[in-house]
Amino acid sequence: MTYNQQNDLLIIPDVHGRMFWREALEANKFSHVIFLGDYTDPYSHEGISQNDAYKELQDIITYAKEHRETTTMLLGNHDMHYKSELFDRWAEGSRHSYFMSHKYEKIFNDNDELFQLAYEADYEDTHILFTHAGVSSIWYEDHKQVIGELTADNLNRLAHSEEGIKAIADVGRMRGGWAKAGGILWADYDEVAASDPLEGVLQIFGHTQNMQKKPVYNRFIACLDCHRAFLLSEVIQMMKGPSH
Repeated sequence: MTYNQQNDLLIIPDVHGRMFWREALEANKFSHVIFLGDYTDPYSHEGISQNDAYKELQDIITYAKEHRETTTMLLGNHDMHYKSELFDRWAEGSRHSYFMSHKYEKIFNDNDELFQLAYEADYEDTHILFTHAGVSSIWYEDHKQVIGELTADNLNRLAHSEEGIKAIADVGRMRGGWAKAGGILWADYDEVAASDPLEGVLQIFGHTQNMQKKPVYNRFIACLDCHRAFLLSEVIQMMKGPSH
């Protein structure tokens, strides 16, 4: 789909039980909303319980069902380790709640049709790829035979095969893993920034939290995990300016 300032896209990064997504939906004019994943596993120091996070996920799903044609929900690593036992085994997800695992597994699998790994869109003449953690060109080259051409459809197919799930479960050394670079659910911003930019596409993702609540970006990538929502027009304008 193509967006512009009159037909904008609202981007909601990592929720982790936070409530900022509610205000963002009310405060902005948009034609489509995309959640970048990580609905579960709140940070204890923020005073959000696992039950609080589960309630927020329930309400996000209710919203998505009521606005099915205008809502996209991506999966994050903290979601996929409940949805896929294989992913959890290979990626060894952090903050995994075994107390809540049955409830989370059920809600993700009961609503499987709502979730995906990637989304692509155009903002006027700019092509954009949305994932939870970003696509490192190093990771893509390592798994190109499995993925094929780098499209959202091909990335989404990874969730439906053992080979694909193993690819997205890659955790790079920067995040304590053994892979050369993390996959689209585990890549660190610095991993993506240090790799060659993807040809013909800008990337927008979350996952790498900025405690200063500011986005981090350059001309090719933008990481928005800073506890607030963004309009796509705002992000594109930022990326065309000085890097941060």
